[in-house]
Amino acid sequence: MSRQTMIVAAAAVLVLAACGERAQTMPVAGSKKAGTPEWQITDNGYLAPGWTPGNEASWAAQITKRTQAQNDYAPR
Repeated sequence: MSRQTMIVAAAAVLVLAACGERAQTMPVAGSKKAGTPEWQITDNGYLAPGWTPGNEASWAAQITKRTQAQNDYAPR
């Protein structure tokens, strides 16, 4: 094989390898279902203290508290 043929073959392999796509599926165990509201998810490793799973009002209070902690203009 000539050097030019090897370069073209290597370029073709690189181009085809870049076109590959990995599966983008969520894990089955413990995953969130599309129709489940966020405040009803109880199987979560990142539960905030003070939040009661399944309670929409406590979920909304936690979200408000979390966003106000990130607000640069909020009084402290």
